[in-house]
Amino acid sequence: MNLYGRKAIQIPLPSFIIFYNGREQQPDRTEYLLSDLFHPTADYPALELKAVMLNINKGHNQELMDACHTLRDYSEYVSRIRTYSAQMPLSDAVEKAITECIQENILRDFLIKNRAEAKAMSIYEYDEEKTMRMLREEAYEEAIEIGIRTTIETCMEFNAPSTLIIQKLISKFHLSEEKAQAYLNEYLNQNPKHSPL
Repeated sequence: MNLYGRKAIQIPLPSFIIFYNGREQQPDRTEYLLSDLFHPTADYPALELKAVMLNINKGHNQELMDACHTLRDYSEYVSRIRTYSAQMPLSDAVEKAITECIQENILRDFLIKNRAEAKAMSIYEYDEEKTMRMLREEAYEEAIEIGIRTTIETCMEFNAPSTLIIQKLISKFHLSEEKAQAYLNEYLNQNPKHSPL
């Protein structure tokens, strides 16, 4: 290829596809633009990338599944692991899904040839997904705790009465009155010099 030539060289049309098989509800197809993450935003960004996310969970993108049997089989395999793991230990769930899929000609050749690796990878991926979900939940709960503490501190700075602080917590964080009172009491126990009116 002549890198210094003047003639434009045509290149293959790129496609960026994301296969989604997570647990959260997603539509069959979603388009993401890289420019949505740019700051500051621009009407005509100098660089753009569009990625298409296709939901490959069981029951989604039927036309794609009919066209690609391997993808359909993988979706079925993952679905079975999720179903069985709710009823038995994960290792047993994966083993049961592998055995059934081989018997029913679902990823049969691959699972026969790579049974041990498929089992190890499935357990790892499932555990990783579960761990990431737990971390997100923990981060969310931690952010709520920080928000509650910040709200109490701000109210204290303005000498707000305890009834107002509790009402703020109830409305802002959808807490019961008892829970809001408990958060306020906990804050006051940790910061005895602060006391609302």
